[in-house]
Amino acid sequence: MTSTPPAPDTAQRRAAVIGGAFGFFVDMFDVYLPTIALAPALSYFVPASVPSGTKAIITAGVFVSTLIGRPLGSLIFGRLADRVGRRRVTLLSVAGCAVTTGIIAALPGHAQIGLWAVAAMILLRFVDGVFLGGEYTGAIPLAMEIAPRGRRGLYGSLVSIGFPLSYCAISLLSFLMLHLAPAGGPHSAYAVWGWRIPFVAGAVLSVVFLFYYSRTVRESAVWLASARNKKRENPVKTVLFGSARRSFWQVFVLMAGVWFASNMASGLLPALLGSQTTLTPTQVTGTLVLAQFVHTLCFPLIGALTDRIGRRTFFIACGVSVGVVCAAAFAFLAAGPWSGLPLVFGLTLLIRLSGASMFAVTPSYICERFPAAVRGSGFGMGYSLPLLVTAGYAYYQDWLKHLVPYAYTPVVLLVLGGVLILAGALIGPETRDVDFDANAEPAAAPSAV
Repeated sequence: MTSTPPAPDTAQRRAAVIGGAFGFFVDMFDVYLPTIALAPALSYFVPASVPSGTKAIITAGVFVSTLIGRPLGSLIFGRLADRVGRRRVTLLSVAGCAVTTGIIAALPGHAQIGLWAVAAMILLRFVDGVFLGGEYTGAIPLAMEIAPRGRRGLYGSLVSIGFPLSYCAISLLSFLMLHLAPAGGPHSAYAVWGWRIPFVAGAVLSVVFLFYYSRTVRESAVWLASARNKKRENPVKTVLFGSARRSFWQVFVLMAGVWFASNMASGLLPALLGSQTTLTPTQVTGTLVLAQFVHTLCFPLIGALTDRIGRRTFFIACGVSVGVVCAAAFAFLAAGPWSGLPLVFGLTLLIRLSGASMFAVTPSYICERFPAAVRGSGFGMGYSLPLLVTAGYAYYQDWLKHLVPYAYTPVVLLVLGGVLILAGALIGPETRDVDFDANAEPAAAPSAV
């Protein structure tokens, strides 16, 4: 007869939630480093003689390499998180992020080693993506397993706060560095050393995270109870082909829609604001940071709401919101150019609220869809494998421009994202009342494929 593991105290829950939010912060900080901090310094790595089309491919490669690495990391580290523990995997993967990001900060440019500079950048970004994909297979399930039943939506939203806050932080840091070290060619202060500071900051944040997490967070009691069952399958096989496969493919559909929406509401929005409004670059940055901060304040309210109305109902509403409201807002923005700071800020905030609020609930929902024995693998792969479909959104836009004006191609992808979210929510069950302790046993038993 096995004894029931002791319930975590308030301090442990707080530490796990802060750790999960910090992990998300570090994750997304590293993801957006190339698009925000590195873009003004691209001339340091790529000579002016390179054709503009090739430069665009290189820029996309630096960003997409991290997104491609994350699914691989979830496969590798998700299995480890289910086998050796959430805490160990979190520490290992974040240590890898710290080392890789630190090496990137020291890279030489094209003048020193030619195109090997950008090749090294893409390779290191891929490796960084592998470690990033591993980080949330441990920290997020651990935080959700410690959260009290009936409040996992709120706790998950607190974990998710790290996502939008990181966008604010890196935008502000890059903005500050561009003022201290202006950009302007391969020999400008920003190109030579200014871009390195945000990368050093990312490495330092990872080290701070390691110190905090190792001293304050204990292993999940839910995982420890599940680990006592010695008769366990390969968690990756169970998620993809075994008893958890239906949960995985349902989450895959939903998250493909979420990532399509996120790519538009986060990745493409800055460029569209720059081209379709009369705002200065400084005003665009300020608008994005302020809108993101206001959106962040809404996350706990959204999470608590889903504890009352349910996750499934929320995602159904999100599917409509993304496919109708956010798509319409993008179409309105594409019809610009628009002037007036209040109008642009209101439109930006509307796009953020309607197109990215799903991230307040994804930690709790995805963890609730998988039993304890495969939760690390299930969360990691369910969250990141859809990126293999959505990371090439720039290529989809290039094809869609033959059907609609290029400025309106995000509208098409947002409608597609909304349909996928709605479909994923409709074919999935309600999860807010899932008992994590009771749910640990079924996944431990072998199942037929």
